[in-house]
Amino acid sequence: MKPEKENLLIAEDARKLLRKDFSQLTEPVTIIAFLSDGEENKPFNEYSRKLLTELSKISGKIIPKFEAIGGELSKKYNVTRTPTLLIQPEKYNIRLTGAPAGEEARTLMIAMLMASLGVSILSDASKKRLTDLKDKRNVKVFVSPTCPYCPQQAVTAIAAAIEKPGIVTTEIIEIYENRDLAIKYNAFSVPQVFIDDQIVGQGLQPEELFIEEVITAAPVKIKPFEGAEEIKKDLLIIGAGPAGLTAAIYAERSGIKSIVIEKANLGGQVAITPVVENYPGFTKIGGKTLMDMMAQQAIQYTDIHEGEEVLDIRRSDDTFEMKTNRTKYTAKAVLITTGAESKKLEVPGEKEFQGKGVSYCAACDGYFFKDGKKVIVVGGGNTAATEALYLKNIGVDVTLVHRKDKLRAEAFLQQSLADNKIPIIWNSVIKEIRGDKFVTGVVIENTKDISEKTIPIDGVFIAIGYVPNNELARKLGAETDEEGYIKVDKQQRTNVKGVYAAGDITGGIKQIVTAVSQGAVAATTIFEDISNPYWKEKQG
Repeated sequence: MKPEKENLLIAEDARKLLRKDFSQLTEPVTIIAFLSDGEENKPFNEYSRKLLTELSKISGKIIPKFEAIGGELSKKYNVTRTPTLLIQPEKYNIRLTGAPAGEEARTLMIAMLMASLGVSILSDASKKRLTDLKDKRNVKVFVSPTCPYCPQQAVTAIAAAIEKPGIVTTEIIEIYENRDLAIKYNAFSVPQVFIDDQIVGQGLQPEELFIEEVITAAPVKIKPFEGAEEIKKDLLIIGAGPAGLTAAIYAERSGIKSIVIEKANLGGQVAITPVVENYPGFTKIGGKTLMDMMAQQAIQYTDIHEGEEVLDIRRSDDTFEMKTNRTKYTAKAVLITTGAESKKLEVPGEKEFQGKGVSYCAACDGYFFKDGKKVIVVGGGNTAATEALYLKNIGVDVTLVHRKDKLRAEAFLQQSLADNKIPIIWNSVIKEIRGDKFVTGVVIENTKDISEKTIPIDGVFIAIGYVPNNELARKLGAETDEEGYIKVDKQQRTNVKGVYAAGDITGGIKQIVTAVSQGAVAATTIFEDISNPYWKEKQG
């Protein structure tokens, strides 16, 4: 009789990749894991023990040590909750408070690599800037395992602790397992960064901005580094969503030297879409997974700069000059694929409670509410329906609120809402979001009889559409329609020669396949226009 196969957390294909990554380890990495055998956070403690044990079998240089609360080490390091992981604690002040599950497993892997090598992933400019830091800083980053933006912010914070041992202390806090801390800091939306217990930023921040906040221990405005070397390209692609990534692949294959600039995270809105069910070739796939696959292909052809924000762009004759928070660029053409951001309700309480129960991303923030907390999703389109289904699936008590008597979502999604018995409040709008330190309720108005009622609620997820990110288009003089979307022709050209646009920023049908096709068309057009400028033909 064959022995039963061990039930492993890490699949064999992932083990092969990890063996390759861990071959870079130089110094052994000690991880002291404070765990409990009790009922509190039991599944997370068990997961952490199993994960670290499996990692130690993949590489002998990963050395986990399991400890309980109450012993000498827990007193030495002031650890009072489980699971808590300390990475190379004799050398660095790096703490993971909560199980490194989901997206945060990536944070742990990169943290171990940096701790072993003694080298961070920060840019040379950031490392140089940190040499000025003399005062101690305590950095806290609140995260969730379903947030695609969290690992990048967490890794940047850990990198600061690697660069300044004894000066920077970094703690990564998972909000669901440490609900009391999330409530204490009003950190229900992730990632959120606190320095010396003062909030300095919500959402993913560019590396340079975060480093400045570590230096000043306060929120700062982003600014370019002085004296940055100029980079010359044929094409600047601004935005790393499906349109931008596809354009980069097609451009480079045509022989056009391009670069992709993204101020946030790869994938745009798709990266925070829990499940994609209408992209050809995949019956069902996570939005983040799909965008990671696109990004991996694009990286084979061109450079993609995450966390880099365009601060200024202008046209000079037939050349475009662009300044970012990292450097300067010149190019022959610009492709704007900046997409759109979530539209706001613009009601009392929305801004006040953003990150304190008001959210625009279920994948990022829904995990906090997963044990039956009551939330509403506002909207009636595909995004609202998808968000509601995702929240229901992870254990949230969710209700949909829609201003009309029928949804705009696809029939398949509407049927899924019915199958999952998700209630819908029809003909209703949110008039006010109420709370104390965090959301406690909403005032809903019936659009038919104008009656109002107050509903006790723990969270509000807003999915009522998008507003185009058109600031750069306006700077360049590109025409927009009445809603702010960039006007383009069938070749994705704008009214400004050398400026093109693709994806959600152009309005119309906001689908991944549309963005991908427009990105391909734009890149092909740009190749033709650089080779044989259409405007010169008109002049002749």
